[in-house]
Amino acid sequence: MRTLLLLLCSAYCSLLSAQEVPLPVPPPEEQSLPAPTTPPAAVGQPAPPAPPPPIAPEAPRWKPGTTMTAKNWTDLAGFRPDLSAEPKLVGTTLDRATSGAHSSFLAKGLRNLIERHGLRLPIVAYKPIHPSRGYLEATTAHAGKAKLIETGKEVRKRGLDGYVAGLPFPQPKNGLEAAWNYQYCYIGDDGDSYYAVKWVSSARGVEHTEEWRWAFICRTVNRTDLPPKPAIDAFLKENIQYTSLTYALSPYDKKGFGALYSRSVDPLDQQGHIYVPAMRRVLRNTFGTRGDTWNSTDMLYEDVRGFMGYPEWMNWKLLGKETRLAPMHAGIGLGKEYADKTFDFRTKPYWNLTCNWELRPTYLLEVTPKLADYPYSRQLIYVDAETFLIAYKETYDKKGELWKVLINGFNQSPDEDTHPPVYCASLVVDLQSEHATAFPVYVSKSNLGLEPGEFTLATLRKRGR
Repeated sequence: MRTLLLLLCSAYCSLLSAQEVPLPVPPPEEQSLPAPTTPPAAVGQPAPPAPPPPIAPEAPRWKPGTTMTAKNWTDLAGFRPDLSAEPKLVGTTLDRATSGAHSSFLAKGLRNLIERHGLRLPIVAYKPIHPSRGYLEATTAHAGKAKLIETGKEVRKRGLDGYVAGLPFPQPKNGLEAAWNYQYCYIGDDGDSYYAVKWVSSARGVEHTEEWRWAFICRTVNRTDLPPKPAIDAFLKENIQYTSLTYALSPYDKKGFGALYSRSVDPLDQQGHIYVPAMRRVLRNTFGTRGDTWNSTDMLYEDVRGFMGYPEWMNWKLLGKETRLAPMHAGIGLGKEYADKTFDFRTKPYWNLTCNWELRPTYLLEVTPKLADYPYSRQLIYVDAETFLIAYKETYDKKGELWKVLINGFNQSPDEDTHPPVYCASLVVDLQSEHATAFPVYVSKSNLGLEPGEFTLATLRKRGR
């Protein structure tokens, strides 16, 4: 019986084997490997790290001899802004309610103006800016030739050698190089402005108004746009880099008061003459002695356009390369009829500036004086990394407390190949005294080809009469 059962089982297994149909096996090259899997983390153990993000391409680096163009200027002169937050910002207005979410783009003083004084910042899209063809060509030809000179605590010793024209230090490596880039940034070779000056109290509103005219040859040497290039011989022989003629147009008791002054290549106080209508006399004078106020306003001479002093007068520290908000395409209307639209003189605190702001690449500089008696203990200056203009700065008193905020607004150049951005407004706010000086601009022109022979004592007397 046992033998019979074994035979039956063997026969049954053979029958099952005969009914199996083998699956076709693909050739070796068509066989696929199983997808890799990440083994699960053991209980109580952290999950394996995520793969690293892709490496961003390295930013282009400037080298001597590099041809500077409108297309590569942003990358090679400075750096590009971080625009990752732009989609959420463009078309909005930062105010008391919304600024907190974007405080990383706002300096301390700007946050103060928004939170305490109701300043509003309409945000527009970033637009790159490049200098004129002449400035691009000069930078291509001469960048890398300028050399810093160690001046230590000296304030009268020249701190730069070998500079010819254009941007001296593309992609500045330190604060002093950035300062010299501002000193020789692209603003055209000459210009003419007609503007108002308004003294404003947060308690009383506009206290006083004057109107002024300011004509200047800002590049008597190191010229890039207008003939003769690179220098006007008469000024080169006198070692003068800048000359200016300014005079009051109103009110009646100030009309005719004027000043003719020049600025040396060396770090000296500006020298010149003033015309006093009541005396009908021209008096010799020194202008802009460090720490002097301009025309009894909230602004020092050195505050004009951000910083009107010499790099040798200060210590410059580069704190960082950042993306900050600035009014570089401010959209401000020029002319008397736009003054009340540029500044809100009707609503407390009576000085708020109304203009567009955008994300900008910015060099943040900490600036401290070499002179012990200087009124500011330090300044934080925000230098635009494309234009090297100063759109914003804040100053601190001797106790280290925030004192003043300065904002400069610029409009789009009428033609970037031949003209700089248009200087269109300035505001200085003394946060401690709650007082401000506003500068609405009526006319702002550049590269006019002004005659050097107009900057004389005879012209000063003529304008005064």
